[in-house]
Amino acid sequence: MATVLATYYGGGGLIRNVQYVHKLGLYWILFLFVNSFSIWLFSRLMGRMGPFMQSLSIAEMMGNVYGKCPRIITALFGIARSIVSITIQIIAMVQAISICVDLDLVNARVVTIFAALILIFYDTFGGVRAVTITDIFQFLTFTIVIPFLAWLMLKKTGRSVIEVVAFLQTQEKFQLSSLLHFDTKLLSRVAMILCIMVPDMGTPEIMQRVYMSSGPTQAKKVFLYVCLLSVVISSFIRLIGLFVFVGGGEALPIEDIWCYIITNVSPTFKGVVCVSLLAMAMSTADSCLNACSVMVSHDILGTIQKEMADVYKLKIARSTTLVVGLSSMFLAFYCDDLLALLMLGFSFSIPVITAPALLAIFGFRGSSRTALIGMATGVLAILAWNKWVEPVTGINGSFICLYVSQWIGYDGRTLSIQTTERGRLGSLCI
Repeated sequence: MATVLATYYGGGGLIRNVQYVHKLGLYWILFLFVNSFSIWLFSRLMGRMGPFMQSLSIAEMMGNVYGKCPRIITALFGIARSIVSITIQIIAMVQAISICVDLDLVNARVVTIFAALILIFYDTFGGVRAVTITDIFQFLTFTIVIPFLAWLMLKKTGRSVIEVVAFLQTQEKFQLSSLLHFDTKLLSRVAMILCIMVPDMGTPEIMQRVYMSSGPTQAKKVFLYVCLLSVVISSFIRLIGLFVFVGGGEALPIEDIWCYIITNVSPTFKGVVCVSLLAMAMSTADSCLNACSVMVSHDILGTIQKEMADVYKLKIARSTTLVVGLSSMFLAFYCDDLLALLMLGFSFSIPVITAPALLAIFGFRGSSRTALIGMATGVLAILAWNKWVEPVTGINGSFICLYVSQWIGYDGRTLSIQTTERGRLGSLCI
């Protein structure tokens, strides 16, 4: 349970959620509630995972259902999804270091390279034992540091909780009416909520935790407990953002929010916050690197070349850690917007991996051809949407493309089932 929580809540997520509670108000508070609801939906799906629990990754599960080509495609898009997640954590590490040291553009790039190399070295030589240690440390961060930080921000406001609530009721972004203006902005936010609400089975590091369970019953219980704890954890994260809004004012720029937080705590606790952010970022990033190593050595090369020595697989896994880590570092140079990276991750996983995975879990299993048609539809739909629709409307198309991919995949599976049944009937007549 601690490792699943540590994987869900990374340093990048903590930084982003505090910033956007301050910036978007009631909408982002609702967004965090939907995130916990999504974990609950995920726990309900675990009851159907019995036939797939012997897999090592989501790609292997897809291969067992649909064949080799969908397995390799799932692995490739899962790696792309993980690269985006690792990039988010690298940015969080850079921001944590910048809390203690003022960085200009050149030094920020140097620190980004340094953070990426730390992750690569740590995951390559530390192994799963080191990942587990940082997961436990991150769990302590949830239970101690985040609640204490919320309390410090409340003290900084100089107001009681009742006064804070009364003040927030006078602010437009924290009123229900702010969510009911029907325009493209509302549609964009609804699309984002739908993306987070879908149980994202295309997240390799989360699915790896599923397959580590002893069975579907344990997995279901673990994610149910994680859902309950996520409600508590995200509540304290919301409080931090709310108290910063009250104490720092609405005019506080989003990039200065964490500077405001750090300047209003003691030097000792400032160091604790920095170390906690680093541990949270490293824990989530290490899980992603580990999942990528498995998919390359076990799912891609293991599918192409059946017989492969374990020593050779280990070397490939370590090489994968280096390549994926460097790819994440270069993406961090190109984009440092945490929200944009979150949406980019959805684009890689939801239309391509989550759609056929959900169909398989609910029993709509077809041939390799129908799975490839559904995946190709998801890829083409999200590419077209990001090229022509999103720049004009600002609406993320991951959920819509998921629906398109599900619809095409479902029709293909229905046709495949009907054809199979007719063939069986014809054979029986003969």
